[in-house]
Amino acid sequence: MAAPIRYGIIGAGVIANLMARAFTEGRGSVAVAVADVNADAARQLAAATGAEKIHAGHRALLADPEVDAVYIATPPFLHRPMILDALRAGKHVCCEKPFLLTQAEAREVAAAQRERPELKLTCCSSRYHDSGTARRARQLVAADDLGKLYRVHFEQVTLAAKPGTVLPPWRNDPARNGGGISFDWGPYDLDWLSFVLGDLFRPRVVFGTAGNYFPLTAERVPPCLDVDGRLAAEILCDGGLTLHWERRAAEHGPDRHNVELRGTKAGLDLCFLPMGAKQQIRRYAYAGTADLAETTLPDAPPGWNDTLVFPIRDLTAAIVENRPPSNTADDNVRIQGVFDALLESARTQQAVRIEG
Repeated sequence: MAAPIRYGIIGAGVIANLMARAFTEGRGSVAVAVADVNADAARQLAAATGAEKIHAGHRALLADPEVDAVYIATPPFLHRPMILDALRAGKHVCCEKPFLLTQAEAREVAAAQRERPELKLTCCSSRYHDSGTARRARQLVAADDLGKLYRVHFEQVTLAAKPGTVLPPWRNDPARNGGGISFDWGPYDLDWLSFVLGDLFRPRVVFGTAGNYFPLTAERVPPCLDVDGRLAAEILCDGGLTLHWERRAAEHGPDRHNVELRGTKAGLDLCFLPMGAKQQIRRYAYAGTADLAETTLPDAPPGWNDTLVFPIRDLTAAIVENRPPSNTADDNVRIQGVFDALLESARTQQAVRIEG
């Protein structure tokens, strides 16, 4: 058996504690060190993961020769310098989403990794790749089962924050968080689409809108005023594929989760979250002149527990097998290009072209 991959965890907040199982489940990933400016939080996470070392800062952790890879779980504005420092220190990297704040940052990080091609780099936005339905949809698209894919409709409506919700100040600061719902859930949406669509995911033009968080607090103001809480965009890809992407909080209605892929031969309906009415894949196609036939495929839908820890499992396997992880630096350059274009389009009310 291969030796376990030894991880250092940078950041001991909520998401890092939710990820603790990734380092204790016996799948080849172990935690050996934790770094956080909050010593109590670092000690708590170290106890949960079995890590024996605690560092006050990330540079001390990166200098530890016993750390093979790092899991970065800090606020987004810290991701760029920490990823770059980790690559320079010779560590593999798994970073929480949103990966970075701009496409320029994503290009810089991708260039840094090209200088260290032996190092693996991935983002936790890949969580929802780990389902039988996502993998089957990817397989069907790649095999041309749907014919020429011309339209994807991606709609996700999730629970809104409760009235009176107060979020950490950094979440309401675009300079530190990038955006609101777009940068919180959007990385999952776009990364899932990138995974399923493969080479067809080549965004070129974006026309989008965005608005504030809802519902109102007890003081009758949104809990976040400077970042988005809803978005809708039309994304035109090279090759003619059009994506409709919509995400909002369900401030006045139930959750709704639906992804529709439509091609010249067949269509698919499925869900990337373990929620909604169509969690398994439903395939639609005409057989000759017969009526439209619906087939439910047997592939397993996503589940919360395995989904959460998949990025660490995948990075560990990528290191051991010397293969690219499910999400790569180049994937994140394309994904971040959509974010940049969405925010500019929402601000200018004009379609925005993604260059390069």
